[in-house]
Amino acid sequence: MKNSKATFIGLGQMGVALVPPFLSAGVDVTVWNRSAEKAQPLVALGAHLAPNFEAAITAADLIVVCLADYDTSNTLFHTDVITSLLKGKTVVQLTTGNGKEAELGAQWAEEVGVAYLDGAIMDYPTKVGKPECMLLVSGALATWQAHEAHLKLLGGRMTYVGDKPSAANLLDGGLLTMYYGNTFTLMQSAAMLMAEGVDIKAFKGALDAFKPVIESTWQRTVDLIDKRDYSGNEASIHVHSLGVQSLLKRAKSAGVEHGLLELFARYVDDTAAKGHQEDELPAVFEIFRP
Repeated sequence: MKNSKATFIGLGQMGVALVPPFLSAGVDVTVWNRSAEKAQPLVALGAHLAPNFEAAITAADLIVVCLADYDTSNTLFHTDVITSLLKGKTVVQLTTGNGKEAELGAQWAEEVGVAYLDGAIMDYPTKVGKPECMLLVSGALATWQAHEAHLKLLGGRMTYVGDKPSAANLLDGGLLTMYYGNTFTLMQSAAMLMAEGVDIKAFKGALDAFKPVIESTWQRTVDLIDKRDYSGNEASIHVHSLGVQSLLKRAKSAGVEHGLLELFARYVDDTAAKGHQEDELPAVFEIFRP
């Protein structure tokens, strides 16, 4: 990759982390940020600091963007001067946003003659460039194939998820919802255990053993939602209602925050009231769906 070039726009915590993997691979990297001092550590590693935004766009045909939001990005890119410089280049948008913003970004790119990919980084800055780092990207297949080798420098689990421009952004939202849900419930569990004097280190060991149960439950839940058939003989909504109520009583007895468990209890009871009392837990999806 020593003869290839790339420009990086935006040098926040994540933007800075995107650059070193390209430098390590021998890519000629140009960087730009409103606050030029943030570029100095990267310049010390071999990156070139563009004197202005126009120079940054001119420096390479592959432009990776990681800014605070799409509005900031659009303000920079959606001008006549910049769009004329961008023609024939590729923009990879890694700014956090939503599916609608990604679709509008792809629409703009098509109108001005720019190849476009929209992506999401599913890990922390310290993980970027490592084999375990997961990123999602979507857009035209030909554009992905043209830049796949470069983009995979950012993480071993860089994944192309289809030609729908918003696909990566939407999946990012789905996975982040699971991330927060799982993390909050873990903290609820930890609080209940600590209140009862259980060593939190024992919880960590139990989590490892419990992983196969959680993973199989996720897969089965997705399958049943896809079929919209929640029948089964494992455990009915009625049984799960008893289980959640038991946990709620434990949390109250332990004197810890229990609003999350009250929410679970309401979801289960509302699902039963919809006629799913004998169905399995994935029937709760009927409470969430559009």
